[in-house]
Amino acid sequence: MNNQKESKLSFKNIFQRETKLATYIIVCCTILVLGISYAVFFQVNQNSNNQVVEAGDLTFTYQDGNQITSSSKSSCFEPMSDDEAGLYSSNCAYQFSVQNTGTLMGSYTLTLTANSANTAPADQVKVILKRQNAEGILETVEGYPKKVSEITNGILLENGEINVGESIVYSIQLYVDESTVTDPNVDSGTAYNIDYMINGTATVHENQDISSEVPELAVSKIQKLATSNPDELAYDGTVDNNLRYVGADPNNYVSFNGELWRIMGVMHNTQLENGNTVSLLKLIRDESIGNYSFDNTMNYGNQYSEAAIMETLNSGPYWNRTSGECPYQTGAMSSTTTIACDMSETGLQSDAKTMIENVIWKYNPVNLASTMSEIYTQERTGDANWIGYVGLVYPSDYLYSANLSEECQGMTAEQGSNNCYSDSYVMENMGYTISPLVSTSNLTIRAGSGLINAAVAAWGTMYIYPSVYLNSNVMITGGDGSESKPFTLGL
Repeated sequence: MNNQKESKLSFKNIFQRETKLATYIIVCCTILVLGISYAVFFQVNQNSNNQVVEAGDLTFTYQDGNQITSSSKSSCFEPMSDDEAGLYSSNCAYQFSVQNTGTLMGSYTLTLTANSANTAPADQVKVILKRQNAEGILETVEGYPKKVSEITNGILLENGEINVGESIVYSIQLYVDESTVTDPNVDSGTAYNIDYMINGTATVHENQDISSEVPELAVSKIQKLATSNPDELAYDGTVDNNLRYVGADPNNYVSFNGELWRIMGVMHNTQLENGNTVSLLKLIRDESIGNYSFDNTMNYGNQYSEAAIMETLNSGPYWNRTSGECPYQTGAMSSTTTIACDMSETGLQSDAKTMIENVIWKYNPVNLASTMSEIYTQERTGDANWIGYVGLVYPSDYLYSANLSEECQGMTAEQGSNNCYSDSYVMENMGYTISPLVSTSNLTIRAGSGLINAAVAAWGTMYIYPSVYLNSNVMITGGDGSESKPFTLGL
């Protein structure tokens, strides 16, 4: 018996040494307004012990701050069973409260959202949510404990109601599900880093003005807008079922890098450098940064990872916001050429760079004699990929940004040109996409102005529209997405 216990403790100690977890609670709140317009204001006050988040007349107070970290309570993050987690609850749970100081009944939502730094599989981490009853006893909320992977859209508790003057106490505890972890003596193991971000958001009701200036996680904001903007936001029906803005001029303008960009949508299962997948917002610059070659080397390569334009965007004048030389080939088989380019005003600013996620861009060759969904699959099937910050849009991004009618989705990309893509907001002028043409070594695919085709050698000059994925902790802090009042972003 003692040997078994010592073996179990050894297992936990090994896991503890190999694991670094930092978990944040995201608490999202709103005021439920019945039949009237009501402004909700957001404020955060911090000290060494508490963090207080105020949204309208609702106040959230975190007893020991809102960061849950293994550095202070390392034993709380050892692999354990549900029963063991219950025994640890008094020491390992983090308490917070919500109070209604207003004159109207309030409504709030509690969410738990993984940050991009998270490396622990969501199906190995469990969460227990408890609420204090009238006798002051914390009772487990129905449906808990559950795996993080079972939490839909990160929502722990949706539309909780709170009466005027009422204060409700909650506790939350995260732990590793012992049944999902293999013996480290058999399996080499992985060093986990569980990382969740705190943010405030508003619960949306049909009679509430969704454009209220309340900071909200960008992905969550766009997902909520889909319910009230079905003509502008649509799920694409692919295997990832991404949520996309569609049409000639939807309200998807966003102020980024001090200029106008467009939100293409919420791209699910975007793969991070560590291999984990998350849902991220994808942007494209509204205007091109100029007319340049995809590649200007004698190889005329159509692989983005080796292309001259990739270097311009990620380590050259655009990334460094300087003047320099950009790829500009004057003709086939000529010597490598460049052109002077001044990006001191159009290149990336430092604050914009902090919002961009480093992701895996898959750019396998596609056949334009295929449908939208087939092209989407082709792009992601194969070994061609590049890890970085600034890319170009996929051919499927262009196709899905326009008419999503059943007829157009049934056409090949070649058949749809001039019929289905004329109402796309993506790339006003013909520009490069990131994907090469199937069975070629130097032909790329261009799109824009209602067309998509592959009659472009890599040395040819086309308009360049940079595209990026935003970090999962980026927030929409204001705006309504119109050109005159674009969404604004913050961290």
